[in-house]
Amino acid sequence: MEEFEVVNKLTGGLRHLRVREADEVVKYSVPVKTVPRPGFNNTGKEVDISLNAYPITKFPSRNVYQYDVNIGNGDEKNIVCKKVWNSNARKAALKQIIYDGRKLAWSMNNYSNGLNIIVDLDAEQGRTGGRTSNAFRLVVRPTKTVNLAVLNAWLQGRAAFTEPVLEALNFLDHVIREWPSGRFLAIRRSFFDENGENKDLGNGVLAFKGIYEAIRPAINRGLIVNIDVSNTCFWARTSFLGAAMAILDCRDHQHLMHELRPVPDGHGGTTESTAFFEVHRRLKKLVVQAHYRGCPCTNVNFTVKGLINASASKYIIELKDKATGVIEKITVEQYFKRKYNLLLTYPDLPMVEMTKKGIVYPMEYLTIHGLHKYPWKLNEYQTSQMIKYAAARPADRLNSINKSKRMLDHSKDPVLQTFGLQIDENMIRTKARLLPNPDIQFGGNQRHNPGTNGRWDLRGKKFYQPNKQPLSCWGVGFIPGKRNAINRTQVEHFVDGFMKTYAGHGGNITQRPLIAELTEDTGEAVKRLFNSTGNKFQKEPQLLLIIVPDKNSFTYLRIKKSCDCRWGVPSQVLQSAHVAKANPQYISNVLMKVNAKLGGTTARIIPKVNDASLRPMTMIIGADVTHPTIGVWSPSMAAVSVCMDSFGGRYWGACETNGDRVEIIARANMEHMLTPLVREWMSTVGQGRAPDNVYYFRDGVSEGEREKILKQEVLDMKSIFMKLTQDRWKGKFTVIVANKRHHIRAFPKPTDRNAADKNGNPLPGLLIEKDITSPHDWDFFLYSHIALQGTSRPVHYHVILDQIGHKAHQLENMIYDHCYQYMRSTTSVSLFPAVYYAHLIAVRARHHEDVPASSGPRSGREVPMTNPKPKDKPVDPRLLPIHGTPNRLPFAVWYI
Repeated sequence: MEEFEVVNKLTGGLRHLRVREADEVVKYSVPVKTVPRPGFNNTGKEVDISLNAYPITKFPSRNVYQYDVNIGNGDEKNIVCKKVWNSNARKAALKQIIYDGRKLAWSMNNYSNGLNIIVDLDAEQGRTGGRTSNAFRLVVRPTKTVNLAVLNAWLQGRAAFTEPVLEALNFLDHVIREWPSGRFLAIRRSFFDENGENKDLGNGVLAFKGIYEAIRPAINRGLIVNIDVSNTCFWARTSFLGAAMAILDCRDHQHLMHELRPVPDGHGGTTESTAFFEVHRRLKKLVVQAHYRGCPCTNVNFTVKGLINASASKYIIELKDKATGVIEKITVEQYFKRKYNLLLTYPDLPMVEMTKKGIVYPMEYLTIHGLHKYPWKLNEYQTSQMIKYAAARPADRLNSINKSKRMLDHSKDPVLQTFGLQIDENMIRTKARLLPNPDIQFGGNQRHNPGTNGRWDLRGKKFYQPNKQPLSCWGVGFIPGKRNAINRTQVEHFVDGFMKTYAGHGGNITQRPLIAELTEDTGEAVKRLFNSTGNKFQKEPQLLLIIVPDKNSFTYLRIKKSCDCRWGVPSQVLQSAHVAKANPQYISNVLMKVNAKLGGTTARIIPKVNDASLRPMTMIIGADVTHPTIGVWSPSMAAVSVCMDSFGGRYWGACETNGDRVEIIARANMEHMLTPLVREWMSTVGQGRAPDNVYYFRDGVSEGEREKILKQEVLDMKSIFMKLTQDRWKGKFTVIVANKRHHIRAFPKPTDRNAADKNGNPLPGLLIEKDITSPHDWDFFLYSHIALQGTSRPVHYHVILDQIGHKAHQLENMIYDHCYQYMRSTTSVSLFPAVYYAHLIAVRARHHEDVPASSGPRSGREVPMTNPKPKDKPVDPRLLPIHGTPNRLPFAVWYI
């Protein structure tokens, strides 16, 4: 346990610079190569499904010529590059050519001499040039030939995956995107129609349904096109004034003027208000148009540079009389009155400056033009509305996919026709397997078969393992609050139900708790509850229940930070509204968490397929790295979970800061987090020995980062096992990447009760191994849960190392079975529990940051978001350690 208390002297920056000696790399490395599919799973029963993917029936096999493109100084804005490339001068010189919008172009035609011309955008648009040149040099230079024949050879297993294969796939990906990109707004692989379906989320934000389209290689199919719905938020096409009001949630225009007016700077002058900076930060870079009577530049787009701390009534411009040459200084307000006979309604609002030099406008004359992606974190109401909008039932989603296919109109796509690519009009239909579900073992030899329902309840059932030590020293604190107020009588009633229900589930409680009303600051309240509980029972508190009046995230942070890092006591936060009702089902749900924190286990699975059980001396490790909201420069959080029993029911957890948006877990972090947990496993589960088999489940890494997982994270793990066994460890790894960020969906026939639930979603246990999976690797898609709303999504598991050596059903059924023993749920879950726990740990890690509690949760809306990264941003320190007490909280399920 001392490892948790040692302060590592390495700074956050140096942790990511440590490198290994060459001999260490050789000693601890694992094979980095493709894991071939070991056959197909034949357990369960076969079912028919449709997939939102379409076969590519024909693609070119001849050579394609690739060109390097340079426009202007090589660092021109995207809009300039687009205009230059779409110019008549370019079109006349280069035909049947596609451009990636940045540096590359492709054509079936060999333009061996390339192109070097000047494109005058003013002349292209039929207008006279201004004082500054609007001409750009376009240079197109032939660079290489892309051999498409090698792609077919790779798909058929006759060639390795090399750079030419990647180049061919990249080229085809751009081919299918070229025509839609000209008709719709393109955001990566998604396309949005300005006039398409959308929903107002409030506060100036719209949610749009778009089209997702991507090429994938697939077993038995060669190449397929994955088409799906893409939901994204955009700024509402409203007035600039309306957008500013929405950002600040202003009641009216007077409220907006009050918020944006200058504030005292403390030195006798004024400065910009916080609200001013917020509007400036959020609305800069938006494209706007000016609209007012007599406007000489109607339908001309301007890009916002930001707000100016000067109003139209005070901002001075110079007006030159063309006849006399006399220069007069007048305000913007006076200018609009004199030239257009317009009276500004809000002359005291800040002006808006454009990126084009010398152009400023009053807010009230600007409107947001076109679709602009909304990059900021949604508020609670917007989030709830977005979830409802995106959660379409399977039949509705299928209709949207079919509509998307019609909108893409592949049969009429001129680019596809030019390059000889054909896409089938019909969805892929395939044979999937419905795996047998496990039985669930509770205490007292109670066994339950959930069937294909994927859910059960705890009525009349005892926990498989109740709390190890009798609960004899615990406290319940309640914060009265103004809303959802609760009193001592209601708390006493809840405690009665809590104790009775826990006893019914097999729990052992020997004392009633201390109950205290908490009225002071949160940190002091936790301190008083902890001390009062210890003083009453004359021992270290085993558990604190704290009842809060609302869902204030700051209050929750303060409670967890105090309990975890200051006092080392398991804690459970409860909502007063639920406590007042004291619903038995709610109490049982709370008790699943409490029992886990006190050393118990809710249930364990009994596999139906015998050889899908865990082998003896097996350790399971899960890992995840979470990143802050875009624009928030707080550190990424790395987390690991390690099973602490022989059947994968309970998991320890550890977490640490991992740099700025760094996905691969740093070596120092892996050693800091994993070493004490492996040592604890060896002394308890292993009875002095290290594991023979290690499963490593890693969440969320991209295809390009899988090799790094093996070369860095698994190497670091192996070094830990070797060092703890004096280099005698001979164990084996199986490494699986789990990914939910994909667009594959399965659609069984709604009437097929062997494959579909009442909503039309696949039943838990649906396994897809064919027609959309990799042609050469071992991967599969698995549905392991019942969707509560919307269209369910499978998890894509990709095996990148299998030293243990599995048959397909041994690993796939084991993964499915374990989704039924997630500690705090009475349903099977969608993701392998080790990864689920790692995600919970990473999220909870935010509460352990070594910053003043008054800073609030640094990843939330309360934090000023700055982008780009601040130059003076300090190195991120390590997290506060979890306090070690007789509770041994670092080796408990503290995060659940």
